[in-house]
Amino acid sequence: MTFSVVTPASTTDLVDLESVKSYLQITDDAQDARLAKLITQASSSFADYLGRSLALQTYRERQTIKGRIPGINLSNGPIASILSASVDGVAWTGVLDECDVERNGARIMASAFLPPRQLCFTRPVVVEVIYIAGFVLPGMDKAVVPDNALLPWQATPLPAAISGGCLSTIQMLLGVSGRDPLLKSENIQGVGSTSYASLDPATGGLSADAVASLSRLSIMADWMA
Repeated sequence: MTFSVVTPASTTDLVDLESVKSYLQITDDAQDARLAKLITQASSSFADYLGRSLALQTYRERQTIKGRIPGINLSNGPIASILSASVDGVAWTGVLDECDVERNGARIMASAFLPPRQLCFTRPVVVEVIYIAGFVLPGMDKAVVPDNALLPWQATPLPAAISGGCLSTIQMLLGVSGRDPLLKSENIQGVGSTSYASLDPATGGLSADAVASLSRLSIMADWMA
């Protein structure tokens, strides 16, 4: 399967500056530029770890299929809308309903667009789908969906666990900034000791709760990989 981005996201930042400052209890503007860079860094790390963008985007995906076809597993989710689709260049007709599509799993049931006798192909066929998938992020522009979309528009806001994990990751990044990342603790005689959270390179420097939240975002294509 191959896919391309038709309309990129207007923003990929998972949280906004105001929420970060509130979380960190920062009341002045002195660190705004630094925090903005950390927001982008943490958000990029989330996408890298997951293997796909979390931001709402429009995709064009093409799959070549042969044999039995119970369904089409798209590469990005959750599905907000399906704009158009075709099989060997022939456009699907009619509107898909919620029983035809598993939005969170990014799967279209084959019975939605193929009669039962055609669910098994003796030769390769090319299925192409144009769809909008991902989460609505803070400050994101409203998507434009045509009236004749195959699957009606249904936006999914970014889960609170994901935004919370991004905030804790930013806090960790801020804490290690300017400090040796291998330093785990310091002892100052007569003052006390301080322990530091360390970034795990195996997770791209994400916090533990961030990794846990991302593990719950799997789509059907992940299981078929």
